Amino acid sequence: MRGEIAADFPCACGEGPLWHPEQGGLYWIDVDEGNMFCYLPEKRQAKRVYRGEIIGGLTLQADGQLLLFMNRGAIALWSPKAGLRVQRRSTPGVEQTRFNDVIADPEGRVFAGSMPSETESGRVYRLDPDGSIRVVLEEAGQPNGMAFSPDGRFFYLTDTQAGTIKRFEYCREDGQIQRPVVLIEAQAGEGQPDGLTVDREGCLWSARWDGASLRRYDPDGTLLEVIPIEARNVTSMVFVKESLYVTTAGGADRPQAGIRAGSLFRVEAGVSAPAEFRSRISF
Repeated sequence: MRGEIAADFPCACGEGPLWHPEQGGLYWIDVDEGNMFCYLPEKRQAKRVYRGEIIGGLTLQADGQLLLFMNRGAIALWSPKAGLRVQRRSTPGVEQTRFNDVIADPEGRVFAGSMPSETESGRVYRLDPDGSIRVVLEEAGQPNGMAFSPDGRFFYLTDTQAGTIKRFEYCREDGQIQRPVVLIEAQAGEGQPDGLTVDREGCLWSARWDGASLRRYDPDGTLLEVIPIEARNVTSMVFVKESLYVTTAGGADRPQAGIRAGSLFRVEAGVSAPAEFRSRISF
């Protein structure tokens, strides 16, 4: 099992792949350049659909719009027809940095990590459907990929800075996460854990920055397989049926970062995943 090229854009930091089933399109971002792209697998066509303020992560709203989590804690809605509409211009604690990976939960809330600044650790925020936002995890290092177990019992959080993936008990009723345990800890030479997703079997897939690979673990954290990717910095992934679409970084540093660094890759995984939850945020 190896990755093949789906779209050869030399992204400086490709991230945040998100499948839009109604449009039959896969969105992803180039964080450093403030770009967003869309790939149509049936047509094998890709194009840039947005250029502007930096986007750190995105979710799909229940009505089909994209909810963008941006630089300095801004949050905006975007659609191909209406374009960008900023709903929140900043978020306390994120003014000097930006949002990073995000994920919607079964009730339409959104968990959003913030990048650490020079003086402060990253945090995990929760944006509730009424538009209110609060910190749910202080001192989160560099929060990155997040996921939920298929049975809804657990919330998983990557800390790239610490090289760990933690498992939290998750309460659907109130959105609380608690009692963290370190499930996976990166070993020397594996690269730093970045993006994260979970398949239907409950196995965790971890993208590895400086590790040129995806790593699949069983629900107890035991390594099952390593899938090589032709880019040193592998950032994230999303399932579309039994295919994994994988984002990478380093497009401005080819060939040192890999001859196809920054591209969108496809891996035939042989397993599918539950549909991503949709955000249901009203402003």
